[in-house]
Amino acid sequence: MEVTDDIGTTLAAFTTGPLIAVATAWFFSAVIAGVIAEIRGRSGFGFFFTTLFFLGPLGPGFALVAPREDRGRPVAPRPGTVDVRPVMEGRRRFTCPRCGAANDIPEAHTSYDCWRCDEHRKVRPA
Repeated sequence: MEVTDDIGTTLAAFTTGPLIAVATAWFFSAVIAGVIAEIRGRSGFGFFFTTLFFLGPLGPGFALVAPREDRGRPVAPRPGTVDVRPVMEGRRRFTCPRCGAANDIPEAHTSYDCWRCDEHRKVRPA
């Protein structure tokens, strides 16, 4: 019986199995990231392809950390937008025209300094 020492066959045997295992893990992490993103209100299809081509096994972690969305808009109010929390009794709310921040001031005050941009504004008495 003749023994051949073919390095190509040996190398192929040692690399095919691990390559298939890595590709399978990469694909399943993309599927998991897509499912997590879909549950959290993000684009599951987008996270699937982003994970498949770029993130790999890190994709599910990024899908968990990504902020929730509702129809393409974040659920939590962004800085600079007026939130919907109620105004406390004895106070008035003004929106700063410069930065858009909501400022709650006592009703007796006739001016305020914006908490975000520090602009001084005069307001009519209540």
